[in-house]
Amino acid sequence: MLPEDDLKNDDAEIGLAAGAAVGGHSNPWARQGRAAIQGSHTLTEPLARWAPELVEREPELALGEGGDNESIIVIPEAVLHARQPQRLPEDVVRRSPIAGLVIAVMAAPGEKVARHQTVLVIEAMKMLNHVSPAVDGVVKAMHVAPGDAVKAGQILFELA
Repeated sequence: MLPEDDLKNDDAEIGLAAGAAVGGHSNPWARQGRAAIQGSHTLTEPLARWAPELVEREPELALGEGGDNESIIVIPEAVLHARQPQRLPEDVVRRSPIAGLVIAVMAAPGEKVARHQTVLVIEAMKMLNHVSPAVDGVVKAMHVAPGDAVKAGQILFELA
């Protein structure tokens, strides 16, 4: 008899002894032999052998019109149409992000400007800061001119 055969016999005896009926019931969670456990778990059917109630079933597909096997998906109308960008009340007023000197004004009142388009350039600490609106719009009023000193939080321009 080979040592491998001894291991198989020992595993079988352990499995029989552990899986024996307890109080007239067999214990499904009792320790099983190594041969019984190997190959019992797969990626597609986890614990199918030990706990069949935990195995996820394939979803049933609804039959489409005409009897084909395509599933029916209902898409709400609100999802199909692009939503208008949200404009907040504070988006129509642009304030200075930093104290400095206005170097250039690149838009005039009545001119249409896009989001992230440079409208003003402020120099602060030897650096140029480009100021742009948060939303698309038309410049309603420009409150600064080139050469003006501005404080942090000061209103620079308004959008209509």
